[in-house]
This record gives sequence, C-alpha cells and structure tokens, in this order.
Amino acid sequence: KLAAELANGRLAMMAIIGMLFQDGLTGSAWGDWALYTASPLRAEPVSAAAAAALAAKAATAAKAAANTATAVGAAAAAGSMTKGTEGVAGKDSPSPSFDPAVQVGAMVPLGYFDPAGFCKKGDENGFRSLRAAEIKHGRVAMMAALGGVVQHFVKLPGFDAVPSGLSAVTTAPGTYAFAALFLAAGALELGPWSENPSKDPGNFGDPAGLGQYTEEFRQRELNNGRFAMF
Repeated sequence: KLAAELANGRLAMMAIIGMLFQDGLTGSAWGDWALYTASPLRAEPVSAAAAAALAAKAATAAKAAANTATAVGAAAAAGSMTKGTEGVAGKDSPSPSFDPAVQVGAMVPLGYFDPAGFCKKGDENGFRSLRAAEIKHGRVAMMAALGGVVQHFVKLPGFDAVPSGLSAVTTAPGTYAFAALFLAAGALELGPWSENPSKDPGNFGDPAGLGQYTEEFRQRELNNGRFAMF
C-alpha cells in the first residue's frame, strides 16, 4: 500500500504540472486543444522579410549575451557575485570560514547541489544574494501555481469576462490588475520587504504571529519553492 501511495503521488504531481502547462497554452486545464491556435505562446506565421529581420536581431542578441556571459563568468571566478561590496543581502565583512554546503537548503535527496559552482566557500555575500533570489522566485512560483488552479473556480467581481491562462494578462481588466500588482510588488520590495544584512535572506518577520520560522519550515519552503519553479 505504501508503494502504491508513492506511485500514485508521483503520478499526481506529474499530472498537475501537465495541467498547469496545458492551461498556459490553451486557457483550459481540461484538454480543449482546439484552443491551441489562439494561444499567446504560439508563434504567428511570418513573412520572409520578417524572418530575416528576426534572424538579424537574434544574432545581435546572441553576441550581447555572449559578452555578458563572459563578464559574469569572470566575476563568478573571482567570487564576486554580489551587488557592490555587500551584495543584495550581504554582510559588511568577508567570512573566510563560510561553507555553503552546510547551510539551510542542502537536504536529501540531492544534499548540497551546485554543479555550476556559483557558491564559493568563503563568499557569504554571493551566497546570500543568490539565496534571497531563490526564496523570492520560489514564493512567487508557489503563488502562481496556486493561482493557476484557483482561477478556474474563483473570479473576482468585475473580472468575469477575463479568460483563464496567460491570456488574462493581455485582456482588460486583467491587464490593469497585473499593472497594479506589479507596482505594489515593486513598492513592497523597495520598502518593507527589502533585504536586511542583519537577518537571514528572505526573513521579513512574522506579522501573522505563526511562530513557524524554524529550520524545518525553512527547509520546507525552499523545497516547495524549488518544486513550484519547475
């Protein structure tokens, strides 16, 4: 029974990922592929002239990306993946004994997983910057995954005509709501939700008084955030 439960759980997790992806393509999580032609992710036919212009633009972008990658690689090799001298959530002074392999988030089954070598031993500033970005993107992805399901069953007043899926962003009044949400998120990030070097990355207090800021719940948040990003 335990093996059956594990197998069914894995199948369910793959199924919900497929439903969310399908919803983004078609606006329907239930398999109406006839809507695929109107998907905002499907490319429109282009003329030969337009294709040539796109190819030239892509070549220019590729060259710029290569130059950027070279610069970032040189900075990473020097252990300077930080913003200024302190990083996004960094400390004032270096920490030669800092080891990213023993920080929260290095857990089973992969343990410490950094095949690209972004986090250098002793580079606490760089680690804190990357960890702050990981937590932020994980939280946004978890809210987006939940919203991708809820939008089929709950419509806010005045948004009844807004379709589900990615087309909601390009359909008024969904466009206005997205703009308001973008501005609100920016204001929060620049204000009360800005990183504090004296706290852990992503620690913005406990306004609800849940008392759940423990190592266990921090591990859970990182795990769930990583899964939501995938």
